[in-house]
Amino acid sequence: MYFPYLRGRQNELLCLRELLDSDRLYNTIIPVIEPVRCNSTFFSTITKFIEADRKIIIIKNPKVGKFRSDYEEMKKKIDKETDEDKKDKLQSTLESYKELLKDPHVISAYLCDDRIISQCLEGKKNLEDIILINTRNDTFDYYEENGDRLVARYTFIPKDEDFKDEVFGETVILEDVYVKAKRNVDYIENPDEPFSRNHLVYRKRGYVGFSDYSIVGDSYEESGFAPLAVAIHILYFGQKSELRVHHFVSESNENISDPARKFAEAMQNLLSWEHFDVIPKTNGLQNLLDYYSNGKFPGLGVIKKCSIMHHLELIGKYLEVNE
Repeated sequence: MYFPYLRGRQNELLCLRELLDSDRLYNTIIPVIEPVRCNSTFFSTITKFIEADRKIIIIKNPKVGKFRSDYEEMKKKIDKETDEDKKDKLQSTLESYKELLKDPHVISAYLCDDRIISQCLEGKKNLEDIILINTRNDTFDYYEENGDRLVARYTFIPKDEDFKDEVFGETVILEDVYVKAKRNVDYIENPDEPFSRNHLVYRKRGYVGFSDYSIVGDSYEESGFAPLAVAIHILYFGQKSELRVHHFVSESNENISDPARKFAEAMQNLLSWEHFDVIPKTNGLQNLLDYYSNGKFPGLGVIKKCSIMHHLELIGKYLEVNE
């Protein structure tokens, strides 16, 4: 089972919705969302999963983004509203959001820290129903001392055999496998890189699933900036079924002007790639090809969305066929 860890930015959420709509989000995938905004896009995505009878994992204590502040602002807006009809409508919207998060298709997850683990050890959380996510080794001591009391529905841990030895119950590898360059133009130096073998080895090593941050990486930035280069990141299977990533980078990278031209250059490099004819033409990849053939620049966020869609469809189908 693959658990892609995505931040709830608009394009990541739209990626999931489009895969659901096209029936390309295979049952071998359960997404993990760390919400970064409390808005209609986030909750309509949850609704899509419920309607499709699919599970989705929502982190209830996000560490990045503005979800908490958005939620507090919504409550303040309700308190300040003097028009009773508007106030009732806002309150109804907030209550409907809360109800969505209680739906059985929504699995609650928590990023482990001192407070969350203390609550678990004190019996304040029903461990059988939740997922505990350990992004780093700093919670190892808790499991070394109390592993038998921290048996969750799933426990995500770093790729660390010592850590795994202390965890009871079903474990999932969580690894940031994407080597993110400081600048897009830097990908020119290493255009083709290993991505992951976890889909090949996770069962052999006693895990029930694996998780990563796709082609985004663990680091989170609130807003982007205009890059010198446009880069398209495409995953593919190597000769031994390992996942690799190829970076297709624009060539006119002297300044930030004309991103549409840069996108076309990156796409031309993709089309001339030696593996282009044999890699699966997933929905995400086909979307990029359609934008290029129609002479449209979709925007940097949409390019990333298409690359994530390609990744999820590629690995989802692989797992469905091979497991």
